[in-house]
Amino acid sequence: MAREIPKTVVVGTAVTVVVLLALYLLTKLPSGGETAKVQSAGSRLSSGQVSFTGGDKCATCHQRVTPDIVYQYATSTMAKSGVKCEDCHIVNKNNSMGHDHEGFFITSEPTPKQCGKCHVRETDEFEHSRHAGPAWMALTGFDDFSPEQQKLTESIPELTRGPNGIPTATRNAIFDMEGPNVTPAACQSCHAIGKPNKDGSIGNCNKCHLRHEFSLAQVRKPEVCGQCHLGPDHPQEEIYKESAHGVMYATEGQNWNWNQKAGRLTTRDMPAPTCATCHMSGFGGQGTTHEVGTRLTKFLFAAISTDRPNGEQNRRAMQGICANCHSQPFIKKVYQRADSVTSFVNVKVKEASDIIAGLIKDKVITSKPFATQISYDAFDLWHYYGRTAKFAAYMQGPDYVQWHGVYPLLRQLNKVKEDAARLRAEHRSGAKR
Repeated sequence: MAREIPKTVVVGTAVTVVVLLALYLLTKLPSGGETAKVQSAGSRLSSGQVSFTGGDKCATCHQRVTPDIVYQYATSTMAKSGVKCEDCHIVNKNNSMGHDHEGFFITSEPTPKQCGKCHVRETDEFEHSRHAGPAWMALTGFDDFSPEQQKLTESIPELTRGPNGIPTATRNAIFDMEGPNVTPAACQSCHAIGKPNKDGSIGNCNKCHLRHEFSLAQVRKPEVCGQCHLGPDHPQEEIYKESAHGVMYATEGQNWNWNQKAGRLTTRDMPAPTCATCHMSGFGGQGTTHEVGTRLTKFLFAAISTDRPNGEQNRRAMQGICANCHSQPFIKKVYQRADSVTSFVNVKVKEASDIIAGLIKDKVITSKPFATQISYDAFDLWHYYGRTAKFAAYMQGPDYVQWHGVYPLLRQLNKVKEDAARLRAEHRSGAKR
């Protein structure tokens, strides 16, 4: 006969199971803090978890209409500093970008003119940078610029290059070829960072400072730059991810002090750099800047890369950033290798350019942009592969130097040579007939 199990054992076991199950469920259910994270912005505002100061009439109304935006604003450093919605959005009656809204005359898209009321130095640096007028001019030339805006853009010292003026002064033929059915959703979206505004200002701060949090952490992380600086013609985000700097960011970045005050960043806050650290941040002995070219030596975006004005001074500034972590011999070696890659690419690109120029001169092909396949091939050679190899050499992305850069460049050059020979033969044959 089977031995009967005492009732006390059964009851005790059942109680134990229930307790263990309860403990398990408690570990899986969200804590109070996690519950707060998934609450709607409206409930967080109405419950008093977040508040805004100064009796902001816009925020009072919009917490019912667009609570997420108000929540972003309410948690921002702007709100904590007493900046109201009206300080950025209300404009003068004569502002061509303004309109009536519930008894206020506002702009829905604050421009650098609004930002410049407080951020004077930053706005001035931005307006004299490649992110400003030159970015939009690369698409349209000066068609959309007022005389004053054109004069400002032409005055940018960092972009002046001898008698040829500004390297990007010629409008891009692809922009006109694709037209309004494509460009607003394509190249125009990124290049609009430098679009001239009707109020006389240039550019759009919101392209980087995504509203309405105005977060230091957000603009210091590489993803914000990666909105535009990615893809086959300027794969900086991809190159960064491959580099040692990118690996450190991916594996350790969650522990970095992203909210350190501007100008006070050190290696204790960020043991490895992001895009902003190298190009804009106050770091070590370098001050903050919104002029993104002040630490760059060469025009790497161009088909043939030449030194920028003040190139050596810019190089010393960038190397000053590097020196916070690296020895001088190491920095020198990295730059020597990158300069060598750039020189190599320049030679190959010039060879292709000379081939195309010769075909045009001898009337084998037309000079009209992208009218022939060989024109596309020659463009890809420098715009994709040449650029990639040069960017990657300075950013330490060896795979992008080699297999996304130099190798396809050489393959493309060989194709250009073979096609040029074929076109010349066909041209001679046609002339004989």
